[in-house]
Amino acid sequence: MFGQAAFEYLLLFSLILGILSFLTFYAQQMTVRNREEIMISNAGIAVNKIVEAADIVYSQGKPSQITLSIYIPESVDSIVFSDKMIIMRIAISSGFSDIFALSKAPLQGSISIDSGTKRIRVKAEENYVNVTEV
Repeated sequence: MFGQAAFEYLLLFSLILGILSFLTFYAQQMTVRNREEIMISNAGIAVNKIVEAADIVYSQGKPSQITLSIYIPESVDSIVFSDKMIIMRIAISSGFSDIFALSKAPLQGSISIDSGTKRIRVKAEENYVNVTEV
């Protein structure tokens, strides 16, 4: 009689433990996915702010400039200026995600990939816009 009750309690405990394990795994996966979506969103905001500033100073011409404060998210692998495009590559769990924005102005410059808030100078030159970290 006591053996059967102990077995039933063990079975019930095992079932509850299995359900809790599944819920914990699901919650962890959702947390990782949400963190990656936030990083991608922050990267999109950063590249769009830089491109908007570049378009403004390019239309005004030399020597106009704008100083921005942008947030570089974690896990940034590279920031590349390619002709009229800025590409920010972020490492995520499934590989890499490229976030880019297109400008009307030819872009040149460099920004470090360290995460955090940075001051960025966007300055119009003769035939391009220079983007540098201050």
